[in-house]
Amino acid sequence: MSYYDQPLLKPPVWTWEVPTYFFIGGAAGAAAVLAAAAQLSGEDESLVRDARWIAAIGANLSTPLLIADLGRPERFLNMLRVFNPKSPMSVGAWTVAVFGTTSTAAVLSPFGRNVFAAFSALSGLVMSTYTGVLLGVSAIPVWKEHARLLPVHFGASALGAACSMLELRGHKQRALNSLALGAAIFETATPAEKHALMRTAAALSGPVPFVLRLIGKRKAAAAATILGSLLTRFAWVEAGSRSAAAKPPLS
Repeated sequence: MSYYDQPLLKPPVWTWEVPTYFFIGGAAGAAAVLAAAAQLSGEDESLVRDARWIAAIGANLSTPLLIADLGRPERFLNMLRVFNPKSPMSVGAWTVAVFGTTSTAAVLSPFGRNVFAAFSALSGLVMSTYTGVLLGVSAIPVWKEHARLLPVHFGASALGAACSMLELRGHKQRALNSLALGAAIFETATPAEKHALMRTAAALSGPVPFVLRLIGKRKAAAAATILGSLLTRFAWVEAGSRSAAAKPPLS
């Protein structure tokens, strides 16, 4: 076998836990931000409560998913020994820890809930976007090519998913629809890689919920958005695997 038969890079070995973590953590982070915004704007207390619960549940699902990918809990703990602001992995591990602690405290603590909720929202903002940064700083060509797009793309997708989860909980605030509509518009304009899973994810994240919201089918749009947001993470991981497995061009 010659050099030209070899792929440029070793493909990522991530299993389903990682894209699922990307989705759940992102939606939970966006929900924490929505909870803080709803409280500051004087929205219905039930909206604030449900958004905080989505954040807390998502945060507590994220850590075991991340540990499952790492293989052993001590590997995650070792990542917390030193904080390196120049390392997306280090920032990510600390974000998961802070977000999980503060989001849980925001719903369960008998005191200081609003303080915990504020820190949950701040770390949630990072939580909803840092996975896009993580992909962008890798050596995988397709991720590196979209390094500037991925954090915003993942953030918009997470926002759409969080709004949709709240809508499926029965919340009908106009602001939720407007935010989800904005996310759908952004996702419609976001370029997609040319493979089936990415095209499906793009359709379910962008034009499908956009049209459904315009005709007043909010719950159907919400369901499509959540599925599209989940598939988006799987699609980008698949795109990375395809990109890394590509053979070097003949010179």
